[in-house]
Amino acid sequence: MLVNRNMVRLLCLMICFAGAIESIHVAVYYEALCSDSVYFITRQLYPNYQLFKDHMTVEFIPYGKAIHTFDNTTGKYTFSCQHGKEECKGNKFQACGLAQIANEEERLDFVTCVMSASNPANIFYLENCAKKSTLDFSAMTKCAISSEGDKLLASYGDKTWNLEPNLSYVPTVVFNHSVEINFSDMNKSLVDFKSVMCSKIEQNHPDVCKSRSFMSRIKQFFSQQF
Repeated sequence: MLVNRNMVRLLCLMICFAGAIESIHVAVYYEALCSDSVYFITRQLYPNYQLFKDHMTVEFIPYGKAIHTFDNTTGKYTFSCQHGKEECKGNKFQACGLAQIANEEERLDFVTCVMSASNPANIFYLENCAKKSTLDFSAMTKCAISSEGDKLLASYGDKTWNLEPNLSYVPTVVFNHSVEINFSDMNKSLVDFKSVMCSKIEQNHPDVCKSRSFMSRIKQFFSQQF
């Protein structure tokens, strides 16, 4: 029996797509001295990363509610951060640290280490976390106090100011490379990141989503019975 080649190709494509793992891009707009940023990164993002790392990519944007200007005469940037100069320093050190790390999981480990410190902008903690992530702290410091660090932080600022509407809450979490803030997704992510991720993944759900779905059906069943 002859089989239509186009049908075979279509079937192969369907099988390939069915087996593909869906990846959700998560952009975290945060700032070094923000307690809500600390909570989200250490209590929501980091604990759930292992559950979803095959289904997500993470991008960190350390800037927050800051403002930067560029002086064409001096060729220098000026930054003003929500929690003062110390926060600008912390943001810049994290920007320089992230620039040294190519591996996503190592980036998450570095940021989580810094944000877990009692003062994420303190040099002692920054150096300690840099060493844990095998970063060159001397190069990181040189970057942070130079025009290189200014340019990195300004680029994060440009990305932050490109959001629609303008960022009004820190941290802000945005999915799938969007520049539009979905406040429903964002607000829920800050307290239940796991459920938002499960709602975003449309196929080949990780086990954690399957178990949540099963429990949801049970709860729904009993709520209808009584």
